[in-house]
Amino acid sequence: MNTERAVAFARSATVADAPDDVDAHVRARVLDTLAAVTAGYRQEGVDVVREYATTRLDGAETAQATLLDGSGETVSVEGAALANGVAANALDVDDGHREVKGHPAAVVVPPALAAAEAVDASVGEFLDAVLVGYELAVRAGLAIHAVDGVYTGTGSWGAVGAAAATARLFEFSAEQTAHALGVAEYHAPRTPIMRGVERPGMTKDGIGWGAYVGVVAAQLAEAGFTGSGTVFDESSVDDSLGEAYHVTEGYLKPYPCCRWAQPGVEAVLNLRSRDGVDPASVESVRVATFEEATKLQTRRPETPEEAQYSYPYPVAAALVRGQFTQAEHAASARTDAATLSLAERVEFVVDDELDARFPSECLARVTVETAEGTYRSDVTRGRGARDAPLSAGERLQKARRLVTPTLPTSAVGRIDDALGRESASVGELLEEW
Repeated sequence: MNTERAVAFARSATVADAPDDVDAHVRARVLDTLAAVTAGYRQEGVDVVREYATTRLDGAETAQATLLDGSGETVSVEGAALANGVAANALDVDDGHREVKGHPAAVVVPPALAAAEAVDASVGEFLDAVLVGYELAVRAGLAIHAVDGVYTGTGSWGAVGAAAATARLFEFSAEQTAHALGVAEYHAPRTPIMRGVERPGMTKDGIGWGAYVGVVAAQLAEAGFTGSGTVFDESSVDDSLGEAYHVTEGYLKPYPCCRWAQPGVEAVLNLRSRDGVDPASVESVRVATFEEATKLQTRRPETPEEAQYSYPYPVAAALVRGQFTQAEHAASARTDAATLSLAERVEFVVDDELDARFPSECLARVTVETAEGTYRSDVTRGRGARDAPLSAGERLQKARRLVTPTLPTSAVGRIDDALGRESASVGELLEEW
């Protein structure tokens, strides 16, 4: 695979030409991302980026794009890509991809939506742009990780997908598209993700900035700014474009925390439900998992980001409260004495077998010691994975939970319906906000 091949795919690939299951996966990821963005605007800290977009990137004399916070306010295309991109990952409840270890939809859907609104595209054209952006983003990530030998977050490679989606909707020539991809990849943030895991901040995966860089790179390329090739010219990533579709291999998250912690959360919720484990009687929790997950050591999260990039806290909260939702990000939950006490008694061990199966599989085995006895889970994977997908009903239920109270729950059905009508305009889709 090289830049020329990537450009050809970006300009010509369509959902209609892909296998039948691709359409359903693309629409599911778009709906999931739009819901995550809407909920993300209610999250502490996102208002900082929203204010920046509305005061510095309002684009009063340029094409307008909607912020999905329920206000109906519009800003520039790049402003919407930035703010909606940050909101998409604010809860860490957005779609992900195991092999690239990141969040393709969150970095591609916001810029694609902003560009689609700017050019008054149809829903079908928007979905085609999401498809090419998603596929090239994942391949850029695999290529960058292979060439650099360093695990960087979504913003580092997602900018390529954002640029591809934007270039597609702006109907760029092959030369303009090549420069858009090249400028985006060269200027994208190289996000040191493990620093963000061990010392969580609002920087997270750099998703908002990757989305922003992709749009700006496309705008610059349209004006004549040139790039210098892409990582696709340096890496031996397989040229499976048009044959294998990474969008069908991603996962959807049921819980708003790092994917690495979700098998443990799933396991303790199962034990609580199946065996009636009394959280007040728990003496210790032992989580056997892969090495990377053991880095999520924050036990007393002081911010929502620290709650998301923790393993002890979501496990303890799930045991004590019987759930892990956006409510568990709130200060009242983060300071709950019972939860914090239990979080101190969550222990970790690297399991060689489970470690060898990562990143293709994200697994954990949990042992809960109580005053009454010992409870053990099976090897557990987080729901939403390829081999444990969320049902259509579960996906819609998640979306309704996320959009409420910003939008009425009935809005989810209308949004889902609009995504199924290719000839509808993106403007109709955005009427809900």
